[in-house]
Amino acid sequence: MMNSSAPSGSASAPHRARRARDVAAERVASVDRQIAAGLDVRTACRRAAVSVPSYYRWRARERGGVGQTERIRDMILSAAKTVFLRDGYGASLESIAEAAEVARQTVYNQFGSKEQLFAEVVQSVYQRMLAPIFVVDRRGEMISMLTELGRHLMKVALHPDSLALQRIAMGEYRDTPALMRVVHTLRASHAIPALTEYLADYLRGQMQDGVIDAADPLLSAEAFFGSLIAHARYRLSIGVEGDTPERLETRLRLCVEIFARGFGYGANGARTDATLRARRPVGAARKR
Repeated sequence: MMNSSAPSGSASAPHRARRARDVAAERVASVDRQIAAGLDVRTACRRAAVSVPSYYRWRARERGGVGQTERIRDMILSAAKTVFLRDGYGASLESIAEAAEVARQTVYNQFGSKEQLFAEVVQSVYQRMLAPIFVVDRRGEMISMLTELGRHLMKVALHPDSLALQRIAMGEYRDTPALMRVVHTLRASHAIPALTEYLADYLRGQMQDGVIDAADPLLSAEAFFGSLIAHARYRLSIGVEGDTPERLETRLRLCVEIFARGFGYGANGARTDATLRARRPVGAARKR
């Protein structure tokens, strides 16, 4: 006779874990389908009822347990990145297949076209670089959190691989104008929202707790990131010598300080008399 008193928790815990993984996989698949249909990642995630950071984390977790088909796909992507960076967009599918040690038809079956393969390479580069950002501790003091997050962002935005792939797309603009749009869309609609949503969620909590002044969290996150990387990335993208690591660090600390002070956040997290005086309406002179 079966022992009816056997603990149910031990049996249900694995079931709950499997169910959670299944739900995550379903939502990732849903987001992927909608992105493939032309939606930006933010809208696709909203329709699938999943946050942008969660989508990237779940997708990366699934990639960690890939089967044979996914391993072949990853081999092709890795080889394609190497060949594109070496030979530019003029690289043939044959050379990529040879580097991946697969048949040309396998490359075609997996990606359909060279343009789609290039887009997938760009996407994979961003995803690998974004992963560490989502483990930044958001429970600590705001200056430290913004500094660490900003440092990660600079590594993503100024990474030689992402800049090189963008230059390749820019060089092909005359013959393949859609390629530049693809690269821009992947960066602007996939990579950047993942970061801005992550920071915006943190800022939203700080605003609700009264730690900083209220504002649009998403626009605030975009403004912070733009102040950090816009100038440095533009210089590098046109081949002008970039800033030294020391100057980038100085830029980072200055942008963090300006951003924090703009939201009424003092160095110790407290609102100071000087901050409050600075926020008085123009013309509100102090009575003598």
